[in-house]
Amino acid sequence: MSGSAHGAVEESVPDSSGTKRPSQPPAQTLVRGLAVLRTVAEFPQGVTVTEIAQRTGLHRTVVHRLVNTLATEGFVARTADGSYAPGRELRVLANRAKPTLVEFIQPSLQLLADRYGGTAILAFAEPDSILAVATATPLNADYHLAYRKGSRHPLDRGAAPDAIRAGRAAAEDDPPEVRQTRRRGWTVSHGAVEPGAHAVAAPLARNGDAPEACVMFVSHRSDSIAEATPEVVAVAERARAFHLGSEE
Repeated sequence: MSGSAHGAVEESVPDSSGTKRPSQPPAQTLVRGLAVLRTVAEFPQGVTVTEIAQRTGLHRTVVHRLVNTLATEGFVARTADGSYAPGRELRVLANRAKPTLVEFIQPSLQLLADRYGGTAILAFAEPDSILAVATATPLNADYHLAYRKGSRHPLDRGAAPDAIRAGRAAAEDDPPEVRQTRRRGWTVSHGAVEPGAHAVAAPLARNGDAPEACVMFVSHRSDSIAEATPEVVAVAERARAFHLGSEE
């Protein structure tokens, strides 16, 4: 962290009534506390009081007082070796700031739908069906096949079930189409769920390292499916990377 937190000074300036009120910069204790929090957040494995003092420019006594206060409030936590790591309250705030997988992938689904004139879907496997948890339809298209968010279809038909199964660890009873999907990273179907509908789906997971889900693109045109396939795979890869990164 650049700069030093101990140089912040709280000045007072008179207002229209002549009463002195604090001006910028903000209260010194707040500035120092935020400096400590930023440092702790940078070291999720734990950071010592001495290290915090070195990085913030604060005296060890000040750091000790601040981390104890922050620990009492749950923003930092003391580890077994006596260092300080992000506490529950800090983790909650950080998680609230992160987008969910659906929020992250929605813009990519919309681009996919607009570019190729079909419906893009993020689908998850449930015990008895495939569930569409996010969908996007083209903004400028006279005709398209639409799947609404929350729609379901059977586990034994279409591209999505094969893609999801291909994302799992290989099993001896995997059918040929699942093995092929696992090798090339995508699968297609025609009329399996909806008459006249073509679909391509790519799994998020590899060997079970991500949710049992897939990115799917559906269209009444087979040429659109062929054109969209590389991007469907790319969107699934980005979703997988996001999920894995969010768990770090």
